[in-house]
Amino acid sequence: MKNNQNIGDMHRLEHGLHFDEHEFFYEYLLISPSYQMAHQFMTANIKDAAKLESVAHWDKVLQTYAICGDVYSMPFLKWWDSTGRKIFYTQQTDGTYLPQGSFNLLTNKVNVLTLVKGFLLVNNKSSTERFEGKRIENWRLGVESNVPSKWTQQLKRNSKKTHDNLEARTTLGILVSKKLKEALYLAENAARSEFPSITPVASGLEFDYDHIYEIGKSMSQLFLQEWDARTTAGLGFHKPAVVKKYQRSKRQIKRFSLK
Repeated sequence: MKNNQNIGDMHRLEHGLHFDEHEFFYEYLLISPSYQMAHQFMTANIKDAAKLESVAHWDKVLQTYAICGDVYSMPFLKWWDSTGRKIFYTQQTDGTYLPQGSFNLLTNKVNVLTLVKGFLLVNNKSSTERFEGKRIENWRLGVESNVPSKWTQQLKRNSKKTHDNLEARTTLGILVSKKLKEALYLAENAARSEFPSITPVASGLEFDYDHIYEIGKSMSQLFLQEWDARTTAGLGFHKPAVVKKYQRSKRQIKRFSLK
């Protein structure tokens, strides 16, 4: 949670409304290998129970699951209304809320852009590798995901490997590898009730990109169902935090180009 709060932030706090960080907590639980395993364990769908013994801080993951529950069966807003709000807030007798609950968002230097880019990289990798049927090179993934870097501007996704672009490919590939590792730490720390945190955690697990693709496909269907339901009810359409961040950045670029 950021230190400086504006009027909008204070309004959300008073009324128990979610911040982008709350939504990303939910999103990173979706892709966390540990949390996926906890879900399988709690729903009696675990295939290799012996593997649980090697998962670091497994008891903390189960504690998080006991509080946050099944995040795979509902879109964010439904999860927030049924579960999330009471995790991060406590309602007072006058109906207002205090930002105190089972979990508290950490105050640190991890910003929303880090959360956006990590989540996008993981999901872009899962979808691209499913459609292409092969592993995507990290530097190509960086170009595809528009990772902020001067090296991204020197390459295109279909660039051929040449001696001239070797430095750009190598450096961008290293950067993307680092960002994917940070995303793994964010997801695995979230599964242990620490968010947002890129503190290294040796959970013993890695991203299962095939599984993440299937989760993403399922969540897209739930998202569209929610869209239809809210439209029918005459309610405003909820845009995910990652979409809002992308649209804000596009507007900023457009305003800059018009000056």
